[in-house]
Amino acid sequence: METTITHLEMDCIHDHLNKTMTCSWLDGRVRIVVYWEADTLGVIRDGNVVETRDLEGLSLDEFVRLEDECQAAADKLADFEEPAYAHV
Repeated sequence: METTITHLEMDCIHDHLNKTMTCSWLDGRVRIVVYWEADTLGVIRDGNVVETRDLEGLSLDEFVRLEDECQAAADKLADFEEPAYAHV
């Protein structure tokens, strides 16, 4: 069995009108949504909020680690999107 390693791209959209930033993978299946006015962020997977955090005190390193965790989660989900027969 051959193993194929793929790298998923992250989209990042800044919505200045609504004061949000959305980082997303897999066409939005995995997202980090930052709500600047509320000083919070949410991690969303398949439409369900799986985690919320306060922005106050959140370091850039912690945010990058969170992005890495979301990337890893998206990578795992992507493995199951490819048809099983594609590896035959």
